[in-house]
Amino acid sequence: MAVDKRALIAVVLSIAFLMVYQQFFVPPPAPVKKETPRTAADKAAHPSDTGSAADTGRTDDKSTSKDSAKDATSSKDSGVETLVERQISEEPSTVEKLVKVDTSLYTAVFSSRGGVIKSFHIKEYKDKQSKPVELVPSDAEVPALAMGQSRDFSFAKHNFGISSGDITVAPGNSGKLVFEYAAGAVMVRRTYTFSGSGYRIDLRDETAGLGEYYITPGAGFGKSGETGYGAHIGPVLLNDMDREEFEADKPPSDMKTFSKKIRWVANEDKYFFAAIVPVSDKPDKPEAMVWGANGKTMVAIKCAPGVNDFIIFAGPKKEELLIPLELSLEHIVDFGYFSIIARPIFWLLKFINGFVGNWGFSIIVLTMVVRIPFIPLINKGQRSMKKLQKIQPMMTEIREKYKKDAQRMQTELMELYKKHKVNPMGGCLPIVIQIPVFFALYKVLLVAIELRGAPFMFWIHDLSEKDPYYILPVIMGGTMFLQQKMTPSGMDPMQAKIMLMMPIVFTFMFLSFPSGLVVYWLISNIFGITQQYYVNKRKD
Repeated sequence: MAVDKRALIAVVLSIAFLMVYQQFFVPPPAPVKKETPRTAADKAAHPSDTGSAADTGRTDDKSTSKDSAKDATSSKDSGVETLVERQISEEPSTVEKLVKVDTSLYTAVFSSRGGVIKSFHIKEYKDKQSKPVELVPSDAEVPALAMGQSRDFSFAKHNFGISSGDITVAPGNSGKLVFEYAAGAVMVRRTYTFSGSGYRIDLRDETAGLGEYYITPGAGFGKSGETGYGAHIGPVLLNDMDREEFEADKPPSDMKTFSKKIRWVANEDKYFFAAIVPVSDKPDKPEAMVWGANGKTMVAIKCAPGVNDFIIFAGPKKEELLIPLELSLEHIVDFGYFSIIARPIFWLLKFINGFVGNWGFSIIVLTMVVRIPFIPLINKGQRSMKKLQKIQPMMTEIREKYKKDAQRMQTELMELYKKHKVNPMGGCLPIVIQIPVFFALYKVLLVAIELRGAPFMFWIHDLSEKDPYYILPVIMGGTMFLQQKMTPSGMDPMQAKIMLMMPIVFTFMFLSFPSGLVVYWLISNIFGITQQYYVNKRKD
């Protein structure tokens, strides 16, 4: 095959790879359901005193699951016995009661029905209405952290007694909320412990008169309603070190069971998630179950009877918050197939931003840093293309002379390349090598919550969103066209016309891309134009 066709195929394959990746490996954005206003029942009065006030004390939010496991061991035998012997002084009311837990990072509303979470607002992040992000859908059929002996999570329908009213937990302090239920020989106690310094919540379930039971993050707990190409939205779990993803609206046809080593189960969207981390020293390791219910995908952990400890994390996907917990929750931040390249790039981007202080300018600096290692290779490729252009008339002559003998044509062309010391693949190699870096950076700029709401300058107020006026994609397309015109080519006129369509195709593709990614591509083009200008002016 002629060298110019190889160059054309290399570029077309690059574009095809991007489009195939977008079509088959990037899930389409899930439809955003309009949130219905909460009813008056949701705003009902807070419970009357049915127990002691919330316990307060000092806690360290960075304590790991090992500490919780020790606590579970120490009270494993005595906890259930105490629960069985203790009588609830007052029968729970049939009216749902709500308790608000307020910290500097979030405001959570718990319901007496099942001891579940009914609302979870994150204060640091705002939605498009400038309100705190809500991680519990108002129309969720299964509540967050519901429990039950079957997949209907029946305890979410029963009223529990509550230990206190509203709780405010100051930074550095802790708070505790206890829910209790008793009916015949069945007794359940759910104890939540909150830290005022982080998103971590410790949950201890103590049961008596029950066999195995399930606990679930519910139908949507952890999803803020934000969508975006390239981001998984729905249930996910970590089975040992294998990440298993499931689409929220495409449940599996049969129940799936995972039992290798369940590190956590969660619901996630582009920037936020809510996870349940089992903490247990029991010989029977917890299992995770995934199934479909009413067209939705559900995930739950199957627990042994008695005492079970869990760590709940509901918040943003920020590695610096997750890694210190030592719970493998940092794997919720998924950079896809090129994560081995994406993670160092992301670290470098954050490092640069620590000095620059603007994510847009940090992307520009990162682009130049990433391009530096490729300078010698790109220059060599550009020089090769320039030499190729010089022998273009001789290549045309050979093609015309041996057009009926393809094998002889290829032999003569190879002799021509050898004589003039031209590498026919020299112009394609730099493009191919840069593809993994491009996709890695694409994923970083797509899912990094640090860019959410990060302004650049002028009309770009959010680098995670597309350019509202499409100015950057159009300029990017113009620079791509200019770079193409400056680059020597060995193509025939028809192939050259086809290549002129590439800037148009890329411009339309980038119209919906995050503006941060367009900034990267634009600066990369400008850098390439500068290099090409240097090569064109240089005398051989």
